[in-house]
Amino acid sequence: MNRRELLQRGGRYIAGGAVAAAIGPTAALASAPEAIQGVRRRPQRVAVIGADHYHATSTPNYLRILQTLQVDIVGVHAPEAATAEKWAKEYGSTPFTDYRALVEKTKPEFVIALGHHAAMPAEFRYLVEAGVPFLMEKPWGTDATTVNELADLAEKQRAWAAVPMPFRYSWFAETAVAMRDKGALGAISHGSMRFNQPGVQRYRDLGSPWMLSKVETGGGALINLGIHGFDLCRHLTGEEPQVVSAVTSHSTHNLEIEDYAHVTLRTPKGVIFMNEASYTFPGNGSDQERRLSAERVHLRATTNGGEGVQISGPGRNETSMAPAGYVGGWPKVVAECLRRVGDGEPPPATARDCARAVSLIFEAYRMAGERP
Repeated sequence: MNRRELLQRGGRYIAGGAVAAAIGPTAALASAPEAIQGVRRRPQRVAVIGADHYHATSTPNYLRILQTLQVDIVGVHAPEAATAEKWAKEYGSTPFTDYRALVEKTKPEFVIALGHHAAMPAEFRYLVEAGVPFLMEKPWGTDATTVNELADLAEKQRAWAAVPMPFRYSWFAETAVAMRDKGALGAISHGSMRFNQPGVQRYRDLGSPWMLSKVETGGGALINLGIHGFDLCRHLTGEEPQVVSAVTSHSTHNLEIEDYAHVTLRTPKGVIFMNEASYTFPGNGSDQERRLSAERVHLRATTNGGEGVQISGPGRNETSMAPAGYVGGWPKVVAECLRRVGDGEPPPATARDCARAVSLIFEAYRMAGERP
């Protein structure tokens, strides 16, 4: 019996209680109580593959999130020994330069996989064949064909493979979906997401200069940041949009990867969604905005005094703030994945979700005239 068969027979993982946390990548997240005998619990033994990816150790800092969730980080992998040793030492784990050896020797119950975009397909296939549930950072590859093939493989093998889509876990998105499902929005007209981040020097400073290579990444701001806008459009509307126009620019950093992209989507019901992503914000700040305009209300995400959503419409202009202890973003993604694996539930965002978003990205690149 291989590990997948063992998992499918219910003999490997135990479901557990919920986790609670304060929002934010460095907030302390409380683990579930110890499970009593005979009650299933969430995975406890977790490994990290690809710690040479900047997200392993800086926002969202997966290693820190795992540490605050009080799981056992049984192994940390990076292709370079110095990188693996550095982060394994900091988080009280064991370094590996071969992720296959990590999995075989430590037998993790869950894996967070990162690394160069070009290296992700091999990691993905290995984890599927090994039968280990995993969360892999987007985009899983450098072209749409490969990522769709990975989604096909995951579905064929019934693998537990998740992609982090943290903007689904925001008070804005949760409010919008709840109002949509209750009929409180009316017909949706249009929406937008702007995700403008600092320039590319930060990737060099974080030890991830490969992020500036199209061979290693598949693209620039659109594949790295814009993927969240494509997913948010699908998530808010419940529809499968198409790209109707796209434009990119390389004028700020003059690199082979684009530093700015603007894409217009349209859904089958006629909803228009504008998706904007860039590496052009001066300094270390950020320029972000999420809006949804519908027949009865207009929604706008706000972070003034905490995470909230401004709701405007006839006879109303109010701001709904997330409750105390609300968990959002990447911390919620990781906690939710661990809970779902334990409870025997499917991933919150699936392999097919990733493949559909990546397909939109490369259709936008084609329309914008970007070379492969």
